[in-house]
Amino acid sequence: MTRSLFISVHDFRSLRKASIHFIAAEMARRGPVAFLSIGLSALSLRRGDTRANLVERANRVEVVDGVECYLWRMPWHPFNLRRAALAPVERGLFWLYRRMLPAIARRWIRRADTVFIESGMAPIFIADVRKLNPDARIIYLMSDDLEVVGCADTIKKDFVRNFDMIDTVRMPSRYLLERLPHARSAVFAPHGIDRSIADATYPDPYRPGRISCVSIGSMLFDRTFFQLAAQLRPDIDFHIIGAGHAADGLDAPNIIIHPEMAFERTLAYLQHASFGVAPYRDANTPRYLLDTSLKLRQFALFGIPAVCPDFALNETAGRFGYRPGDARSIGQAIGDALRFSDPIELEAHSWPEIVQRILTPQDYPDTHV
Repeated sequence: MTRSLFISVHDFRSLRKASIHFIAAEMARRGPVAFLSIGLSALSLRRGDTRANLVERANRVEVVDGVECYLWRMPWHPFNLRRAALAPVERGLFWLYRRMLPAIARRWIRRADTVFIESGMAPIFIADVRKLNPDARIIYLMSDDLEVVGCADTIKKDFVRNFDMIDTVRMPSRYLLERLPHARSAVFAPHGIDRSIADATYPDPYRPGRISCVSIGSMLFDRTFFQLAAQLRPDIDFHIIGAGHAADGLDAPNIIIHPEMAFERTLAYLQHASFGVAPYRDANTPRYLLDTSLKLRQFALFGIPAVCPDFALNETAGRFGYRPGDARSIGQAIGDALRFSDPIELEAHSWPEIVQRILTPQDYPDTHV
């Protein structure tokens, strides 16, 4: 039995699910799990923090599905000041934030056998974890490149300085290897899937007699896709789920905007969609997105074609690419997706298998990088 702690800007109770939620849920089947969610403040809420619905449950322990959850809310939190002249101020704010780590978090660190630290803001606590619990195994869940997600220089420098305190770096894509100081502790463990969710039958949420497609999430959301596509194809209803402020101002009769909803509720929209849309913005998008996009994997799991930018095509069957901002190619991709009828197969391990590969990579030669 392993006692685990997860540190992340996600919250285990969030409506939106990321890979860390599935890993934490699997670890909870193996032993006690605590989940510390960081970076919530008045500032993050003004910026559209996806944990806004959990604000009233912050700063207290709550047990959900066997996981002890604590959402650490502060009046402020440190962030990227983006100016070299302000670097000392930025470092000072992060130092102060670390010093204010709640007592419950320190207790969880001391009792943990394994501490999972997710990329983003959480790496600032690597040294604190090692100091408070020298014997804990630290597993770094590298969901994203710190540079790509706009992390502060303080976070990036702390990550490099404390990198050798990490025991295992889990990469969901081999493309992420180039962003590490070295590969000695790195293992490859792609995202898993739960095939049972696609085996169930869900009620059709769409308007009868209409072609419907769906987009889920806000990462690198490109609103121009929908501005163009809705005009090109008035016969299609474009359902946008959980895009937040990125979808503000989209206004057409066939664009239906939904607020953030529980992961389980999105499954009906996936199952009954004619195709899915992954409207990634062209912002020097990294190659690792080809492997780590959960929405593209979910489309394939439900056997529906995906419309996505050219840079996200990879060699996966059932994906149809367009050039961002180009109406002609968007129309072509949508038409090709609607005409596609071949079976779509997703080759992937289950989440329990992926977690085992993270915990015992020496037993799986294909985890080597």
